[in-house]
Amino acid sequence: MEPHLPNSIDKDALRLSVRATRGAYVAGLDQMAHRLAFRAVPTPVRALLADRQCIALYWALDDEAPAQRLAEALMADGKTLCLPRVIDRIGGMEFRTWEPGDTLEEGRFRTRHPGNDAPVVHPDAIIAPLLAFDSALMRLGQGGGYYDRTFARYDHALRIGLAWSAQQVDEVPADPWDVPLHMVVTERNLIESSPA
Repeated sequence: MEPHLPNSIDKDALRLSVRATRGAYVAGLDQMAHRLAFRAVPTPVRALLADRQCIALYWALDDEAPAQRLAEALMADGKTLCLPRVIDRIGGMEFRTWEPGDTLEEGRFRTRHPGNDAPVVHPDAIIAPLLAFDSALMRLGQGGGYYDRTFARYDHALRIGLAWSAQQVDEVPADPWDVPLHMVVTERNLIESSPA
C-alpha cells in the first residue's frame, strides 16, 4: 500500500515517513517470502544487462532491499560485481570488485565495502538503494548525494533502483540535479521508464 503524502512534503519528512513504512512492511513479511525476495534477476533486467559487464550492487543495511542476493545470479551470467566505497565527505564514491565471500570492511554510515586491495572498476550498470521512488522513477536517497554524484559521473550507466513495493509514493520531490532511474525492481514488479 502506497503512503498517501501531499506533493508539497519536504524530503526530510518523506524520509522519516518512508523509513517507518518500509520497516513495518518488512517486519510484516512472511519469513519465506522475505528469504526468497531478490534472489533472481528478472528476465527484462537480464536483457538490459546483456551487453553490460560490470554491475554495481550495494550491501544492504537494516530493512533495505538486499541487493547482495542478486550476486550469484549475476555471476552465473558472467558479470563482474562491485560495491561502492565512500572516499570523501563531499559525496565521492568509487567502486571496487567484490564476490560473495570476500571480506568486507566497515565504512561510513555503517556501510560495508571491499578493502583497498580490491581493484577499482567502473560500472556500466548501478543497482542503487533508495528510500522512496515514484512512477516517474525519481529516487529519494538518504540525503548525502552520493548516488546523485555517482549517476552524474557515470552517465552512461544503467540506473536500477531496488526497493520493497511499499516504498513507492505518489511523488518524490525532485531538485534540478536529481536524475531519474531507468527502472525500479521490487519484490512484486518492475517499473520502467516510459518511452519518450
